[in-house]
Amino acid sequence: MGTQIGKLFSSSRQTIPIDALSGNKIGFDAYNTIYAFLARIRDKSTGGGYFTDSNGNVTSHLIGLFPRLTHFLIHDVKPIFIFDGKPPDFKISEIITRKERKKEAEVKRELAIAAGDMDEASKYAQATSRITPEILEDTKILLRNLGIPIVQAPSEAEAQGAILTNQGIINAMASQDYDSFLFGCSTVIRNLGVSQRRKLPNQQRFIEVETERIQLNQLLNELKLKDREQLILVGLLIGTDYNPKGIKGIGPKTALKLVQKYPNFDSLVTHLDATYDLEEIFPYPPDVLLKYFLSPEVDENVKISYSDPKPKKVQKFLVEERGFTPERIQRQIKALQRITSQSTLDTFFES
Repeated sequence: MGTQIGKLFSSSRQTIPIDALSGNKIGFDAYNTIYAFLARIRDKSTGGGYFTDSNGNVTSHLIGLFPRLTHFLIHDVKPIFIFDGKPPDFKISEIITRKERKKEAEVKRELAIAAGDMDEASKYAQATSRITPEILEDTKILLRNLGIPIVQAPSEAEAQGAILTNQGIINAMASQDYDSFLFGCSTVIRNLGVSQRRKLPNQQRFIEVETERIQLNQLLNELKLKDREQLILVGLLIGTDYNPKGIKGIGPKTALKLVQKYPNFDSLVTHLDATYDLEEIFPYPPDVLLKYFLSPEVDENVKISYSDPKPKKVQKFLVEERGFTPERIQRQIKALQRITSQSTLDTFFES
């Protein structure tokens, strides 16, 4: 879900072409990226089932990932994929809720299929995505063959990405959500993809989008907030992954006004306590959530290194092992070969 603070700001959004990111190391929340492709790339003829190879291996995520990642590499954008570790205890209830939603969507999909309504079934299918160990392993095989680094976070990927950005190991996090800012990420890139069109969730229409770069310091200035702690307080009032419902009746604009009026944790909680039942509006104590955003569990000693893509291994994996037709990936394979050849030449002339 993520927090909805994005509705509050506009001038701190900087529209950029992808070439502006050439040479940049960009972090990706691996699970969010995989989920996005699993939800979007479905076989309508089966009522929204995954695309698979002849052995039943899911390929929907690979169909999306391969051209996306190749596109980045061609433009000298250097991805790094960060995988979630163990979620914090206060996220467990939200994870359970999400699983229940998936079950409900699966039942509705099956009913739609039984009624012969494949369009309706496909709509519900988007909400049933699950990442299996096999899907994870195939993703990592593709990443390794493309020379893209993999980081295993101890907990939340977005928190790990924030520390890597602030350490200067990567330049930004790519995300559609705004949680990275709550974890202190200095720079976030939105709408970073191959196409400048995006399909709206559960709708059969697309909207035009532009790649945006948003910097935390500019965001705070626009919202007239003195520091990240105040931004976290705004997020907690609206809702985050750890208190997804937020506070009923408090939207983004009201939340911002409240934090501007009660600019620190104690004064804000005192105000809320006079109006609400704190245990009811916060499933976990707000001070615990604030502390986690300020000091999440991360690995501060991550080392990353990139390597050249291995076009032959990529082709062997996708064509021979996962049933892609050579024609389908020919253009991307040729691009990878050019990248590898140029890298070899660069190394030769530098030696």
